[in-house]
Amino acid sequence: MSKTPSETVRSLYDAFNSNDLEALREVIAPDIIAHLPGTSADAEHPPGTPRDREGWLGVWQFTQAFFPDMQAEVQQIVETGDMVATRCVARGTHSVEFMGAPASGKVFEMTMLNMSRVLDGKIVEHWTISDNATMLAQLGIKLSL
Repeated sequence: MSKTPSETVRSLYDAFNSNDLEALREVIAPDIIAHLPGTSADAEHPPGTPRDREGWLGVWQFTQAFFPDMQAEVQQIVETGDMVATRCVARGTHSVEFMGAPASGKVFEMTMLNMSRVLDGKIVEHWTISDNATMLAQLGIKLSL
């Protein structure tokens, strides 16, 4: 029996929270279009550039390097057709230098809204909106504009 779109998305969070890269590859289509805010500063992938599976996993690994204990708790999930929306809270600890700020041991908590389109048990398109400004404020990191 195949998974519902909501079950597929829950598998994504389970794999993320258990740091299981291969399980992530199982639920994310290779040619996914992942819309991730502010994830890169390189010339090839300016912030907000859609990513494929390996690009999204690279961003995920980058995040895990800075916040190895980060977990995402799904607080609400809504499915309509092939679309799944989730509201979750991500929590982690500032345990290594991040954006020039030395590790502080401070814990952050930020809200994330995600929407995924699922076909044949794979996530084929994904959008993320995360409250990075609140996370940075909780860690005491000030942005210069």
